[in-house]
Amino acid sequence: MKQVAGQLKRVALATLCSVTLLGALSATQAAASPSSPNPVNASNTYTVKSGDSLSGIAAKVGVSLTDLLSANGFQKSSVILPGQVIKLPTKGTSTASTINASTTSSTKTYAVKSGDSLSGIAAKVGVSLTDLLSANGFQKSSVIVPGQVVKLPAHAKVTSTSAATPTAPATSATSSRVQKIIDYAKAQVGKPYRYGAAGPDAFDCSGLIRMAFKQAGLDVPHSSRELSKRGTAVNWQSDGIRAGDLVFTFSSSTPGQIGHVGIAISATQWVESPYTGSAVRIRNLPVSDKIQAVRRLV
Repeated sequence: MKQVAGQLKRVALATLCSVTLLGALSATQAAASPSSPNPVNASNTYTVKSGDSLSGIAAKVGVSLTDLLSANGFQKSSVILPGQVIKLPTKGTSTASTINASTTSSTKTYAVKSGDSLSGIAAKVGVSLTDLLSANGFQKSSVIVPGQVVKLPAHAKVTSTSAATPTAPATSATSSRVQKIIDYAKAQVGKPYRYGAAGPDAFDCSGLIRMAFKQAGLDVPHSSRELSKRGTAVNWQSDGIRAGDLVFTFSSSTPGQIGHVGIAISATQWVESPYTGSAVRIRNLPVSDKIQAVRRLV
């Protein structure tokens, strides 16, 4: 009996030790597990995540969409990109500071203006291009757009001479026309490509452009080469690409000659009707060396 009692005592002690050890491990793991990062930081800014929208961000941080747009000089149609840092208005106010470059205890940022390039910004604030790209998760080919806020490395020198004035936002009339163009083009996704077609059941590349711009009251030619002569030329490598811009690429059969056109729906994507056997689709914009020209008609 004494032997059995001893064995039972040893089992009980082993069990108690195991429970105690498991509890300690659970507590340690809980303490070590980081909580979900809060996208709102102490400088009253918000870092855009994939899937975010301006209205969604406003709801998430408890401000009105109007105040959020005002704080950043945005329109409802403004494009935001993952990793972009935007300013948040103070709750209960309808105005916000529109400074372009700011320095906080933890973050330095710079608002892109028309004519800026990544290498130019790096030189302006005294950092290497590599460090600037790393701070934002960019590539050399990444597109930046006026009004976009980029993060600066900690050692950047932000001075009054490096401050930029944000580009004036598009008028509401322009934004409305661009939205009509984009909405129509996106609504055609899935319809087949057919050479010479301009809807309603099939499109070639310039036929899609013609019908989309018709929704905004603009009569444009059904020809990619003729379209490339319309509007204003855009230096996409420095000024960036905006929603509504026409993006032209080289012909695969005749290098150096325009062969295709699509409509940018943001700084990173376009809608196009590419070739026989395909359909209207939304894709990432071509890499820079594939782009022949960008024209702004609206």
